[in-house]
This record gives sequence, structure tokens and C-alpha cells, in this order.
Amino acid sequence: MNSSVTISSQLNSDAVLTQAVSSLAEAAEAIGRISQASAQSLKPAAPRRGLSRTEAAQYIGVSASMFDSLIKDSTMPAPIRIGSRTVWDINALDDAFDRLAAPAAENPWDN
Repeated sequence: MNSSVTISSQLNSDAVLTQAVSSLAEAAEAIGRISQASAQSLKPAAPRRGLSRTEAAQYIGVSASMFDSLIKDSTMPAPIRIGSRTVWDINALDDAFDRLAAPAAENPWDN
């Protein structure tokens, strides 16, 4: 009787071990799929030339309301309409930002 209990316990342990190994293999496979999907989503986004109002403001480092003021006084460029979208050309933003940083021309009357 003792040997039958031992054999039964052994078989039960083997079944539990087999099930655990199977579960681990399934988990490893799932992690592999998740890793692959995650790696694909980490690919760099395609560069965009047109930015939304909020993105354009962030791009030059000001708040959206300050960006609106800069557009109103023509310091920053006006937007471009593409269908129903309003976007700012990143190159035009760069040019306007470069003009902000340019030193003022020296006035000959100041000398």
C-alpha cells in the first residue's frame, strides 16, 4: 500500500510539474509577442512638417496663449489650412525663431 501511495504522489507531482512547465512556456511566448509589439511601437515617428497650434507653441517653448500673441503681432507666421486642419510649417517657425535671436542691427546715429 505504501508503494502505491508513493507512485500516486509521484505521478501527481509529475503532472503538476508538467502543467507548470507548460504554463511557463505559454507565458514566455506571450512575453515574446509583447516584446515584439513593443519594439515595433518604439520605432521613431515619421517627421512632420505641419504642427498643431499646441505643438507649434511647445516647439518654440511658449504657452499657447503667448504663441497666439506672437502670431497676432506677426512675430510668428500665420497658419496654413490643409482641408479642415490648421497647421504651422515647422520651417517657417524656425525662420521666425531665428529672427528673434538675431542681434539688432546697429543704428549709425547711436555713434
